[in-house]
Amino acid sequence: REAEAFKEQGNAYYAKKDYNEAYNYYTKAIDTCPNNASYYGNRAATLMMLGRFREALADAQQSVRLDDSFVRGHLREGKCHLSLGNAMAASRCFQRVLELDHKNTQAQQELKNATTVLEYEKIAEVDFEKRDFRKVVFCMDRALEFAPACHRFKILKAECLALLGRYPEAQSVA
Repeated sequence: REAEAFKEQGNAYYAKKDYNEAYNYYTKAIDTCPNNASYYGNRAATLMMLGRFREALADAQQSVRLDDSFVRGHLREGKCHLSLGNAMAASRCFQRVLELDHKNTQAQQELKNATTVLEYEKIAEVDFEKRDFRKVVFCMDRALEFAPACHRFKILKAECLALLGRYPEAQSVA
């Protein structure tokens, strides 16, 4: 009951977009009752709103370890993977959601997004070999729309900008 009260307080702060306080209350709920998947799922959502995708990924993964049928947990895990630039892992998570709920439109859209990122990665790889650095920058810009926390994409973009002689931009991205 105490854990549920902490979760409700967390939900209230989340609704007010006070994600730091929501995080604190979800953590108290987890500390009180560490085997509840939804508490980890809620904290993962809060961490995502704070842009802390690596930590959010760990919580989302814990939520689905505790309950493999927790759809929102799989969705959040996939979104974290995608934000961090791991489109293959994201695709697996979204496919798992569709196994659990084949009509889940969010998972369908996110799966398309992950596929798009994979396509941009492949194109960028080929164009890098061809030394078409402008096209690589374009591809990385598109991929970063879906994977804003991906250091690998940012570094590749910065490298290509430097190879194009666009040093201030490269430095800014790096």
